[in-house]
Amino acid sequence: MAKQNTEVREKRKQWFCDMEQKLQESWSSKEDSLFYYHSSEGRIVLSHALFWTMTQLQFFKGKMRKEKYFLLLRQYEEEMLDAFLQEDDYFPELLHYCNILYEMLPIILGASHLRAEKDARKLAAIALVAAGYAGDMDEELCNELLDDIDYFNDKVKCRKIKGLMPKLMKMVESEMEGMR
Repeated sequence: MAKQNTEVREKRKQWFCDMEQKLQESWSSKEDSLFYYHSSEGRIVLSHALFWTMTQLQFFKGKMRKEKYFLLLRQYEEEMLDAFLQEDDYFPELLHYCNILYEMLPIILGASHLRAEKDARKLAAIALVAAGYAGDMDEELCNELLDDIDYFNDKVKCRKIKGLMPKLMKMVESEMEGMR
């Protein structure tokens, strides 16, 4: 079992290495990264927790609900948040993978069959709001939201982020208006 796990992790590592190289080739500088100005790893984790909470499947209809890339990102974010809570040694690697998937999202959405979908604009807006809000928020609120990430019925939950949903979704609507 351990050998199989190691093989899967190595394949995963190579796949993400290739994806990261393509991502970096698309940037004119490292400042193009959505997380470049985040002052700590905690703010990056919080960006993912915000995105993961804001993109629960009940908020999406049609093709987006079944889009593999979107579902993969959400799966990795949940796995990363679980590793974060457990202080698992695999956490840094999972966070790195989540960052790559997150950074690739605008490229995937812009180049795919989903480009014309309203939910694609909504997903892009959520990604911008989640990264921007976590990167810019007050340190006390950041720590409060990070400390609130926990388990409920053996599943990762972000209750305080869920409480912020009305405010966050207004920010998303505003961002979507700017995308028109």
